[in-house]
Amino acid sequence: MPLAVAEVLFVITGVAHLCAVLLLVIDLHRKRLRPAAAITDPVLCMAIGGVVAGFVGLDLTTVIVVTLLAAAGGVLVTWRAADFWPAGATAWSAMVASTAAGVVVAFSQLFKLNSSVVTVALVGIGLVLSVARTPSSLMQTFEAWEAGLRRRWHHSREPMTGWRPPADAPLVTIQVPTYAEPPDIVIGTLNALTKLEYPNFEVLVIDNNTKDERLWRPVQQHCERLGPRFRFLHVEGITGAKAGALNWARPHVDPRTELIGLIDADYQVTPRWLAETVGFFADPKLGFVQCPHAYRDFAHSPFARMVNTSYEWAHDTEMVSRNEHDTGITVGTMSLIRLETLDAAGGWAGWCQTEDSEFAIRVHAVGYGSRYLRSVHGRGLIPETLTELKKQRFRWTYGPGQELKAHLRLYLPAFLGGRPSRMSWQQRFRHGHYGLIVLMTGLTVFSVPISAALLVSLVAHHETPALDPLLLLPVAAALLARRVMRWLIYRAVIGRSFAEYVGGSVAMMAVKPTVSTAAFSVLIGKPALWRRTNKFRTNPGRFHWLRESRPEVMLGIACVAIVVAVPLILPAGPATYLLAAGFGWQAITYAAAPLVAWLGQRDLRRSALPAAPEDASYDDGQPVPVA
Repeated sequence: MPLAVAEVLFVITGVAHLCAVLLLVIDLHRKRLRPAAAITDPVLCMAIGGVVAGFVGLDLTTVIVVTLLAAAGGVLVTWRAADFWPAGATAWSAMVASTAAGVVVAFSQLFKLNSSVVTVALVGIGLVLSVARTPSSLMQTFEAWEAGLRRRWHHSREPMTGWRPPADAPLVTIQVPTYAEPPDIVIGTLNALTKLEYPNFEVLVIDNNTKDERLWRPVQQHCERLGPRFRFLHVEGITGAKAGALNWARPHVDPRTELIGLIDADYQVTPRWLAETVGFFADPKLGFVQCPHAYRDFAHSPFARMVNTSYEWAHDTEMVSRNEHDTGITVGTMSLIRLETLDAAGGWAGWCQTEDSEFAIRVHAVGYGSRYLRSVHGRGLIPETLTELKKQRFRWTYGPGQELKAHLRLYLPAFLGGRPSRMSWQQRFRHGHYGLIVLMTGLTVFSVPISAALLVSLVAHHETPALDPLLLLPVAAALLARRVMRWLIYRAVIGRSFAEYVGGSVAMMAVKPTVSTAAFSVLIGKPALWRRTNKFRTNPGRFHWLRESRPEVMLGIACVAIVVAVPLILPAGPATYLLAAGFGWQAITYAAAPLVAWLGQRDLRRSALPAAPEDASYDDGQPVPVA
């Protein structure tokens, strides 16, 4: 692609992307298709991009030609993508085109740098790392945005509300794995199960490695009071954390069982859970049905409301996208699994931090399908502190990276050493990407060190790289479009207010450094321990929130100092402002952690969670090394 064409395409499609997102705001608000939108949307958006490109002084002939070609390509995309809103198809295709052109333009700028070898090398390394992440980032964006881009779906996400379980309905064994849990919470979970409107089920409580008898004995006694339908198992000395406990319990499942229900110890299910999900298994090739991972008892706490909103994002966007392409995953709770599928897939993986999503890979590999429902049929307890939130997000990031490393050959074609399986190409691609994006995220840990080293080099060599300010226009348009699109999905798809959107975004930012650390750890093969989420009330000191977020506070202060220093030590110019803006955004990201930690500590006093016995001591998790 000639450089002049790439620059024009970069500006036109960058502006067109923002225009299409704004049109999509109108469509999702009106909930109906505008007349001739499949033609007018791409033409209008590309035309506006062309006008802007001409206005800022780019070659007029090139602008006209590129605008006409881009408009024609946009019309072709909207025609082919009939299941999507025309504005959505235009927004997505324009973003892809702008990204491709941007890569060409970025490398051309690199070769034009009249700077020291060190500066050029640092800019080049940063650019290569960024480009390496681009394909996965685009795919991740598509999964997150598809719920807003698409107007017609082919895979239902609705429960079977009209199905009535017969007297001889399949026997369901509901497994409740526990480890050092507050007895009252587990008893509440069991009491909710007694209200299930389903005739044929049993409950198997599997308590593993809980040393304190005061925690598991009351649960055992409560099971005895509830009758023979509730069975309690206690085991010590097994490895593999939750997965190890579930595998150990497999021989204890009733021989007549056809389906396995899996819920966490703090989850309280609705009475209609089984009645509205078991009917899907009339399809003999369905392996599992997954309901959303949802929470309760968070209304009293701003911290918990923020965390809950941040968690809703994945379940209302990415999980919905995966369901459309039959690449759903189990999430460790609110899962209903065909026992035959569980055995065919080989049970649970004790080596993996996310044994739930890893299991889905093997389910699809042996030829079974999956279904994800958006209806909530059970809610658990939300993490109460930033520390517990970090533990959860570390596991959920580290595990998919392990999955990719372990199952890479399942995703590769035969000529590259791929292992035969019954996965569709969509399943190979989506499962592979689920782990790949984690490994690519691991590369982000280099962003701040490289930027800091670049700043030192610029100061040492008394230089400021020349940067065409016109090329910042599509970058700014893309950043604005991303913020608008995220808010649009929160409002139109998830049903949240602007304030809730901001709160959820801040909660996500608070764990971003933890996510990057977990991703880098699995990228380099650093072992990790399976660390449980503590459900006991803690009594933190006055400044515990500061200890929880100490690394982020220190890094944030350093970034603020750099933001202040950059305009003072470097000449004014686009490159200087861009560098300062980058450190400024990083400082805001780091600042989210102490803010969220402080809110969690403040709200903890209102929590209804039980306290641990005074003389008891519990590890953060089971000592299960994970390679």
